[in-house]
Amino acid sequence: MHGFSHIFRKNCLLLKIMWTALIFLSICLCFFIITLNVINYLNYDVVTKIRVVEKDSLPFPAITICNTNHILTEEALEYAESFLIKNNLVNLTGSTILDQIFPAQFSKFYFNFNIVRYLTFINLKSSLPQTNNTFSILFNKMFISCIFSLQQCDENEWLWFYDTVYGNCYRFNTIQSKNQLSQVKKSYHTGKYNNLMLELYVGVSDVREYLSLTTGASIFINDNLIKPLVGEGFELMPGTNVNIILERKKNKQMARPYSECVNNLDSIDSFDSEYYRKVLRSNLTYRQIDCFYAYIQSEVYKRCKCDEIASNLMLENNNPCDTVEEQLCSFQTYQEITASEYKTRIKAECPLECDSVSYSFIKSESRYPSASYAKEISKNDALKHLFNNKSNVSLEEYRENILAVNIYYEFLKETEITESASISWDGLVGSIGGTLGLFMGISILSIVEFIDLFIQIIYKSFKINENKVFFIKK
Repeated sequence: MHGFSHIFRKNCLLLKIMWTALIFLSICLCFFIITLNVINYLNYDVVTKIRVVEKDSLPFPAITICNTNHILTEEALEYAESFLIKNNLVNLTGSTILDQIFPAQFSKFYFNFNIVRYLTFINLKSSLPQTNNTFSILFNKMFISCIFSLQQCDENEWLWFYDTVYGNCYRFNTIQSKNQLSQVKKSYHTGKYNNLMLELYVGVSDVREYLSLTTGASIFINDNLIKPLVGEGFELMPGTNVNIILERKKNKQMARPYSECVNNLDSIDSFDSEYYRKVLRSNLTYRQIDCFYAYIQSEVYKRCKCDEIASNLMLENNNPCDTVEEQLCSFQTYQEITASEYKTRIKAECPLECDSVSYSFIKSESRYPSASYAKEISKNDALKHLFNNKSNVSLEEYRENILAVNIYYEFLKETEITESASISWDGLVGSIGGTLGLFMGISILSIVEFIDLFIQIIYKSFKINENKVFFIKK
């Protein structure tokens, strides 16, 4: 260590005191800075890098389109009516069951209307296996035209499913596993004419406007592996031409201990949690939010002895909450759990995923159709059939029942958000070495010299003792 020998070589007391004080101060500063560096390293801080990367092509997202009205077939109408009559839910202001849920008078009608819709639609979904999907609408009853990248997209490219909140839905460009990523459609050009263009029929006949609250379409934009959840998405109004400009964002966080996320959550054995495994058993790409729903579903079963069916999760007990009493129990359990800090309580069993893909968008609207275009589409035989072959459909009728939507990238750019360690282990070693060298003149070779000196001292001590023994014997 530099300067240490001067304490013993100097004859001047003042110089000895000076060197002693300087060496002591250097040692203190050195270990103080080293301690700060170690503390900073153990804080596991990260540096976030945001880059906008130009791409030759971008994966087109999965698009889900739903009619905002559930009841679109005669079978669904008959089933809903019989359900409400059977459970005495026809009178929205005079039902004892509804009064138990919401006894207050203010906003009573609006609340009751929505809760009756919820109960009816849950019951409709639970009855699907017994009704052979007779509540579904045909593709050509909803889609007037479909064009992707200037090519016609047909029914085979859309997957039908029944959503608890929105009912009849069709999903485009979706896959079930990462092994199918090669099947995902891509955008190679920008602009609405090179991406997805749709014309939709969202009208509802007067007879089927049962429990109808709005008219239009609901749309969900997700990664190709992700199924939409309740509360996501937005609605489109009939009589409009909607342009939706996409921006794709890719986020990759550092795993524990730098954040709460866990890497490689791809297989059922990747994490030891029953809620985690339930998400994977449901053939879903793992997301923490689905894991939270798995917890809620398990709590509903414990309290209500039936499976909550509003989420995308499988019904492991094969006993859906299909009676009004069970649905109300499920609804109240859900309200109690979500009003608590349950996520903090169970996040150890529901790990956060490190990698995610999301889409932001800008939306613009204009009136649709124009008067001249309405005259042209009136010649479309498929559209005539949707309007019951009326020969004199007015412009206003068109605007009340159809809409157009264009979903596209304006630029083939992807925002990549990545993290790196603020202080890596090699950076920590370098920082400690630099501090030792700056304040004490110590390097790796200095440590080797200390080891060498220690070995020589031991060796010489051994030789002296050996000589002493030799002389005594002699």
